[in-house]
Amino acid sequence: MANIRRSGGATAMFWQGKLPDPRDPQFATALQKQRFRTIEDAASEETAVGWISAGDPTGASFDHEDLEAGTATWLRFRVDKKQLPRKWLAIHRDAAEKARGKKLSARERREIKDDLTSKLLPRVLPTVQMVDALLFADRRTVLLLHTGKGMIEAFGRLFFQTFALPLERTDPLATGRRTGLDRSWQDRLERVEPVRWPRREGSRSARTLAGRAGTRAPTSDPEAEAVDA
Repeated sequence: MANIRRSGGATAMFWQGKLPDPRDPQFATALQKQRFRTIEDAASEETAVGWISAGDPTGASFDHEDLEAGTATWLRFRVDKKQLPRKWLAIHRDAAEKARGKKLSARERREIKDDLTSKLLPRVLPTVQMVDALLFADRRTVLLLHTGKGMIEAFGRLFFQTFALPLERTDPLATGRRTGLDRSWQDRLERVEPVRWPRREGSRSARTLAGRAGTRAPTSDPEAEAVDA
C-alpha cells in the first residue's frame, strides 16, 4: 500500500456547502465518476486528470480502507501528460534544415511537427504525477500536499467537477477561525498582530536591504532595527 508523503509543503483550502459523508457509498461513487482515465495510447498531446486511490493507481476502485486516514479522508489524484519530446522535434528539424541547406519556414516547421506527432506520439508514454490530499469533512477543510500553482488549480477544478463545490485557499488567520475555538480564544485571535523580529547587524537581509538603498548596513543597536515577520 502507498504511503502519504511526510515532507514538503502543503496548501490548505476550504469549501462552503454540503459534501457527501466520506463514509457513505455516495462519496466513493462521486470519485468514481471523475476517476482517472489513461491516455497511454493517445495519438495527440493531452493531459489527463482524475481521482485514484492509494490502493489502486489506475482509478478503477475506491475501497473504503484506501480512503481512511484516521480523522481525515485520504484523497489522491493523478495527472498524466503526454507530449512530443522537444529534443526529438529539434533533432528532426535540424536534420531537415541541414538537408535543404536553409532555414525552414513556419509552414514547414509545422508540417514536420505534425508528421512526428502522428508517427512518434502513439509510442511515447505520458509523464505521471500522483498528489495526495487530506480531507477533514467536519472542518470543511482539505489539505493538499502540494504548493505548485498548476497542481492547486488542477485539484480545485477536479474537486468542483466532483462535488460542485468551489475551493477557497486559506491563510493562518482564516485557518484559526475555522478550528472551533471558543469565544474567548477567538477574541484573542482577532487581536493578534504581526511579530517584529530584530535584525542582526551584518545579517544577509540587512546587507541586501542596505545594498538596495545604496547605503551600508546599520551599525547601531540591532534591537532597534526590526522588520516585519
